[in-house]
Amino acid sequence: MARSPAHLPEDSEIMAYFIIAVVLLMIIGPILAILPSKRQKDQMQKRKTAMAAGISVHLTRIDDPDPDPEAYLSNTGRPLERVMSVIAYRLPRPRSEARQIAFDWALERKVRQSTTAAEGLPSGWQWVDTQTVQLPVALRQYLQGSVAQLPNDVVRVEERKNLVSAYWNERGDATDLARLIDFMRGCVAVPLALQAVDSASNHDH
Repeated sequence: MARSPAHLPEDSEIMAYFIIAVVLLMIIGPILAILPSKRQKDQMQKRKTAMAAGISVHLTRIDDPDPDPEAYLSNTGRPLERVMSVIAYRLPRPRSEARQIAFDWALERKVRQSTTAAEGLPSGWQWVDTQTVQLPVALRQYLQGSVAQLPNDVVRVEERKNLVSAYWNERGDATDLARLIDFMRGCVAVPLALQAVDSASNHDH
């Protein structure tokens, strides 16, 4: 039995429902767009943990230490600048009353470049702009033995003017973050240990 036309919604009612739906989408859409994604929430948590450990976080750009040539070509085949956006985690060395000497060094991950491990470094890592003979033995040995523990997306670690920096993309999990923080803390602790040993030796004499 056919329904009476009286029970069918009028065109005006359908149009009213449509307008309401469009208005709701216009209100809800922007709200959903500004909500952080899962990755953004994960990044915010990592940065909060790092800052609680005394590490500052900065967005920056560096020369790609291990560039894929095909990734730096325009649509027309023109070479592009081999620069990558990364997040820098930075931890300063504690200022002590003892003498403070700056030990500058840099290590980069170069997986695409087939090289043998240099000076005890794990495969894929290379010294860059570093005079290793001038580094304290304990610091050099620490770096050689600890750089392998860094997360896979850490592309460079360095120290300039008593500031240790690690450059990565924050793609690791909480365990990776903990390993990175431990590495940086270990770096800034080595010279303090050396000063303590020097001080103890002087007192003995």
